Amino acid sequence: MSFVFDPSNEVHARVLARLESETVAWIGSNGRDGYPHAVPVWFLWLGDRAVVLSQPETAKVRNLRADPRVLLHLEAGADGEQLAVLRGVATVSDGAGPAWLDRIGERYQDKYDEWMQRLKLSLEDMFTSYSTVIEVVPHKLIAW
Repeated sequence: MSFVFDPSNEVHARVLARLESETVAWIGSNGRDGYPHAVPVWFLWLGDRAVVLSQPETAKVRNLRADPRVLLHLEAGADGEQLAVLRGVATVSDGAGPAWLDRIGERYQDKYDEWMQRLKLSLEDMFTSYSTVIEVVPHKLIAW
């Protein structure tokens, strides 16, 4: 069962706004060596889940295939007091990037166009190269 945000709750409303606006989150997985593995990722919030595009051969993809338990952690905010960690389960889909292009491509471009230009990546190149889709469905929110 996924976590249900209550928009009338001040903390939940603030986290939802940040999930819509922030450009980088940290995704945490359980490494094969038993140590946590955390990396920054671009993501889109789709109402009840975060969608992350990844290149197929990354440690986070390997880790999430072996153990789908995941954390999605936002930065602490300008004042260092805006903690937001989503704990949940990840689903990994290979070769799904191009199929998601129609679904989220416009939103993705709106959010990351400047960054993709700096990397000389077109939207189509992004969804082809980063063809593994990680869907993070939160089960718990840790925030204040």
